[in-house]
Amino acid sequence: MPTPLRQLLALTAVLWMGVAQSQIGVPVLSTEPIELSFRDFFQTPVGPTGLAISDTLRQADGQTVRLVGYMVQQEIAPTGRFFLTPRPVQMSENADGDADDLPPATVVVYLDDEQKDWKVPHVRGLLSVSGKLSVARREALGGRVSWVHLQLAPEATRGMNSFELAAYLHNLQHRH
Repeated sequence: MPTPLRQLLALTAVLWMGVAQSQIGVPVLSTEPIELSFRDFFQTPVGPTGLAISDTLRQADGQTVRLVGYMVQQEIAPTGRFFLTPRPVQMSENADGDADDLPPATVVVYLDDEQKDWKVPHVRGLLSVSGKLSVARREALGGRVSWVHLQLAPEATRGMNSFELAAYLHNLQHRH
């Protein structure tokens, strides 16, 4: 059974695609999100100067994309955002500080501005997220630099308030 966040993220994809009703003589353009894979982020093979952003990722900049990955489990639930990676990762911010195990292909997924104060509980397993992609250097208050960002639509987390969602997800994770 999918979790509410997965259901809400799937709903976001449907809402982003819209329900277009065709009118006679007016073509309907597809607003299907671009399927993007983490393996499309960097040029391969890696050259002598290190990782280089791929043309595929640059072309997706500013577009609505869909990514499938794992939410990074953090000791302290992030507020208004979370990390999405191609493999499961658990961060120990208190023990490791800046020395974490985030892979280079990490996406910072942001909730809507109205939800920027919401704590984001960890969700296990693969997630499918859709939103507007941004490829640009951003430095967070703590000094972490990120290059790939995904802005979720406001509807992505609607339906439950943050406390209801956190409690529900917590209960799901502790079922045997």
